[in-house]
Amino acid sequence: MEKETTIYSWAFVAGKALIKQFEKLYGTERAEKKMETLLLTLRSEIIPDRFRRALIDALIEVTPQVGIPEKIKVEKPWRIDEFYRYSTAILSGLFDSLNAWKGEKEEKGEEGG
Repeated sequence: MEKETTIYSWAFVAGKALIKQFEKLYGTERAEKKMETLLLTLRSEIIPDRFRRALIDALIEVTPQVGIPEKIKVEKPWRIDEFYRYSTAILSGLFDSLNAWKGEKEEKGEEGG
């Protein structure tokens, strides 16, 4: 469980970096859509290597300064149970980071309005 928590925490931080970079590049509205598209793309990957490659490609393209954990970076194939655990932790972290970002936007909107 500790490894999944660590991967979840990493994914949450990475997701925050991704969404902030998307916001800089595309504006607030399109940033949300870009992040949702990334989540859907990752969720649709049923092959562990393709999931990992799609995740790494997105990170490198948008925000290369985010470190990548060994479990993701190392080319050792994931067993199917590892894939389900890691992908679930990663998707949860990215999804929660999107929701946290949306919450921050709503709070700022309420304070300013």
